Amino acid sequence: MPNLKQLPPAPDLHTQVMLLTRPEQNVSGYEPFVDAAQFPFEPSPSEWSRVNAWWLAEASWLSYFHDDDTVKAIYRRRVQLECDCLNRAGTQCTIASSPGFAIVAFRGTQPDQWADIIADGRYLPITWQGVTVHRGFAAALDSVWDPLTAKLAALPAAARVWFTGHSLGAALATLAAYRLTRESAVYTFGSPLVGNEVFAGLFNARFSNRAMRYVNDHDVVTRVPPEEFAVPHGRYTHVDVLRWIDADGTIRPTSPPSPRFFSSVFGSMAILLHLLEHAESTGLPGLPDALRDHTPLHYVIHAWNDLARSR
Repeated sequence: MPNLKQLPPAPDLHTQVMLLTRPEQNVSGYEPFVDAAQFPFEPSPSEWSRVNAWWLAEASWLSYFHDDDTVKAIYRRRVQLECDCLNRAGTQCTIASSPGFAIVAFRGTQPDQWADIIADGRYLPITWQGVTVHRGFAAALDSVWDPLTAKLAALPAAARVWFTGHSLGAALATLAAYRLTRESAVYTFGSPLVGNEVFAGLFNARFSNRAMRYVNDHDVVTRVPPEEFAVPHGRYTHVDVLRWIDADGTIRPTSPPSPRFFSSVFGSMAILLHLLEHAESTGLPGLPDALRDHTPLHYVIHAWNDLARSR
């Protein structure tokens, strides 16, 4: 069995905050795509692929990096993929490709966007591509759509496009997969809710086992916006297929029967936002699980360990 990887051991509060809000700083010194040669990407698997889940978690984490040349060099050196980087109106993504497939990874939430992700009042729905979705997510994808599809159009016709992302990036990946007309798949990590029941139903009917949504235990972002904020257009509803990461790192197809939601411990999301913004001045020994479990590197390590245990 390949070696398991450990979460950063007992990091102090500052390190926890950096891992969550500044993943591009890579304060843990994590090396991306180690052992990728041993576990090559599977462009067209017949079922859920643990290998692809790990690759896509790595791509989601790497999309946070701000130095485009560094990102391109990592893809070229570690996995022999050519990479382009797009940045339009605050929406960023990387497109790593070979003749057989492409990985589009949307960058997730930046530090100055945390208030928008967690605060309760910014989730007005909008009719978009004939369905009802989160207004802000749709606008963010629209801003980068034309240059993104122009690059994807240059791929060989048989190349499957794999969308991925963490946090905000996961929401954009979900919408992009839905909007793209060519063959695609999507694995997301720590995604907020994206659209109402009709959107989720249409998405699920199209993607079946080509879509996986990973949730790390208490992760607060996977529980926003509140379901009722889609009213009068139904309720915000998650897309399938769920892959739940339990407290011990076990990945299972359903959530526990009585998950310990953040609200049962800390109350409103406004309290969590306050704790994040003022963590180091409040004297906390560490971030609450609802925030720490959203850390993008944790998703990468859990996806790798799931792959390693299966071998």
